[in-house]
Amino acid sequence: MRPPSRTSLTAALVAVLVASALRLVAAAPATAVPGTITATPDFVATTRTMFNDPSGSDAEQYQLLRHLTEMIDCTPALNPDGTQARIRFSFYALTYAPIQAALTAAAQRGVSVQALTNSHSDKYASWRELTRTLGTDTRATSFTTTCWQGCLTPRRPAAPGEPTAWYAADSTDLTGRTVVFRDRSIPAGSPIVRWQWSFGDGTRAEGPGPHTKTYRSDDTYRTSLTVTDAQGRSHTTTGSKTVPDTMESRYPGLHSKICLFSTVGTGANARRWVSAYSSGNPTHLQARKAFNNLNIAVADKAMYDILDTYFDDMVRASRGEVLTTDSFRSFSTPGNPSTGARPTVVHFPPQTSGDISRDILRSIKCWYRDSTGKSRRTDIKVSMFVLTRKGVAGDLWELAMQQGCNVEIVYTQMSQRLRGRDGRWLRNGDGEEVGYGSADCLATPPTKVIVTRASKGRPAKRTVVRNSLNGPDGLCSGGSLRGSVPVTSSGTWLNRTSPYGGGRLTVRMSCPVAPKYDPVRQTWAVLCITNDTLTHHKAMLVNGHVRGRVQKYVMSGSANWSAPGLRASDEIITEIQDAPALYDQYLANFQYVKQVLARNSSTKKRSRSAQAYVLQQRGGQQLDVRGMTDEPRGQLLG
Repeated sequence: MRPPSRTSLTAALVAVLVASALRLVAAAPATAVPGTITATPDFVATTRTMFNDPSGSDAEQYQLLRHLTEMIDCTPALNPDGTQARIRFSFYALTYAPIQAALTAAAQRGVSVQALTNSHSDKYASWRELTRTLGTDTRATSFTTTCWQGCLTPRRPAAPGEPTAWYAADSTDLTGRTVVFRDRSIPAGSPIVRWQWSFGDGTRAEGPGPHTKTYRSDDTYRTSLTVTDAQGRSHTTTGSKTVPDTMESRYPGLHSKICLFSTVGTGANARRWVSAYSSGNPTHLQARKAFNNLNIAVADKAMYDILDTYFDDMVRASRGEVLTTDSFRSFSTPGNPSTGARPTVVHFPPQTSGDISRDILRSIKCWYRDSTGKSRRTDIKVSMFVLTRKGVAGDLWELAMQQGCNVEIVYTQMSQRLRGRDGRWLRNGDGEEVGYGSADCLATPPTKVIVTRASKGRPAKRTVVRNSLNGPDGLCSGGSLRGSVPVTSSGTWLNRTSPYGGGRLTVRMSCPVAPKYDPVRQTWAVLCITNDTLTHHKAMLVNGHVRGRVQKYVMSGSANWSAPGLRASDEIITEIQDAPALYDQYLANFQYVKQVLARNSSTKKRSRSAQAYVLQQRGGQQLDVRGMTDEPRGQLLG
């Protein structure tokens, strides 16, 4: 074999050097020119509402995320007035790599990029990469940070002069039991000299940490941190940690989904004060499996400032600087007619007392007169990912069964409760009273029959009377499901007309399901079949009399009708009134979602007579049955 020539060796060496140089160039961070944008230069941000279609093409599935990506790419380094442009992102989860890459590129070309998420995102590669690029100094121009147990969740604030105990508890991977506890406590004039940790399983630790804890079994652990300063003053903060951290959060969390752009576009296409809120997160699962909405307002300075201040508060809370017993606030914006931005009422749960969702429902009147004087019936349509609050379900039932509204619900997760072996009802983990769950509220028949037994000289008497939700076991104990899980081949498990005013209540599950028993938690979960789509909206549409007048009305945002969505988590709820065009958009999407779900459900082989799965108790177990808990992928839903 002939040895290689000097010429061929030289050529090979050059090739190796060139390849190495190309790899180094590719690995090096981009050198950005201030003001340069990377997307189509003629892109113009517009006020709009968008919906993805998980049953459609790739473009239809990802259109919300790609639109957000394009707005990031079109954000210049400088605002028209010469100040630094800024992007602020707050989501429950971020796993969609193109958005992470777009935010990284924006920061490299000089944009201030600030991103906030729930702490479970620390496990995901996209969030970790963004954190590596932006850093975690929340007082810097660009940063990432997280909130654990929610940012503005009600907690006992430190008294004047006390230090503030604050910490994070982040899982290190998707399925493991290892958790890292990090101190974020704040001294109050005197330095903190003692840290006392309790990890909820009987183990404890001293010192600021970070402390790495590996739990032996899957469970929910009550954790705490007590800090003491040199003056002997102490403060304690507590939280709950679920291991493994792979389920949809049932506890406080950062759940709001907002995006803020100080400027989108350059030159004549520059648009200031662009704000957006969504029902979904930038994750692949949200695009491919879940119906979501995205609402964008352009040049609405009032809306931008409200959300900007809210973001500031969450960031300060992530540092432990804001601890409050009730952070709930409501604001109104005038909109901007020139850009189509609509007047909007914005609410920010958690809400310690009161109930904004039930306030809205209780403002609805089921009968009204139109402009011609004709009597009309109010129509209510709900598309809700989680509906586990019995009070809300009871209000919807009363509107349909007692007052005469037409109420149609499409949902993904709903709660039920079963009686334990001791004869007592399971206490509702969603914060409601003991007794039946929200599915049982909706399944309560509009009438009940009272039979008086025959006695001397009197025949038996049968009387039909108006039913109520109350019974010997508490609210909704008159439900007809009695511990069964509602599901049919068509996805519709309830379609009932009331004899009182003729109101109709229709309830549909958003995907075919199958029950699954969890031997660790000793609970039943009803799981969405993997290949099906589901609704992830948190929306209600009203065509009729609501909030004191006849109108077409849209409620949207990030908050589920669940206990955490009201009492514990960071959320955004919006009300847009007198909005016929927006209502029609949401209505068209609602009808389309029903078509897709019915089409998907019809391909599943199920008994026509099977109106429900009846889950039998095993031994002394108390079963907690839910309409759906997507356990393997729940963290990406949110």
